[in-house]
Amino acid sequence: MQARTNAEVATLRQGRTLFVHRCIECHTLPPFWHYRAEDWPHIIDTMSHRANLRPADRDAIVAYILAVRAQ
Repeated sequence: MQARTNAEVATLRQGRTLFVHRCIECHTLPPFWHYRAEDWPHIIDTMSHRANLRPADRDAIVAYILAVRAQ
């Protein structure tokens, strides 16, 4: 269980780093609550080409956004 938790924390850290550094290259960072949770995967997917994100990067960003929204 510890390894899984560490992996999840690493993914969330990566997602935060990518969100903060890559998304801001084109626009200001939107508030997490500005869009519904179910909209975020599509939003990130549509912008991923411009940001040159790999699928794992997209997944990490979405995981980070959804984790923050759940707090």
